[in-house]
Amino acid sequence: MTELEELVAGFPGWSIWRSRADDGPGDWYATRRGHRLTRAELVAGACMTVAAETLDELRRELDEQTGRSAAR
Repeated sequence: MTELEELVAGFPGWSIWRSRADDGPGDWYATRRGHRLTRAELVAGACMTVAAETLDELRRELDEQTGRSAAR
């Protein structure tokens, strides 16, 4: 299983994709699917979409977001 496949499997509530830049691949993004954030989640710092330069950084962002959503 690739690192991307592991990330997708580990965060089923998120759509994960990579942008395209003029000079090649761009940053990685993840957007929540099927969940509208509550006011409490927003106050706790939860985001609908997160971005990172690498998949490892994106995994850390998603881990952090999971904690912020659970703090509702």
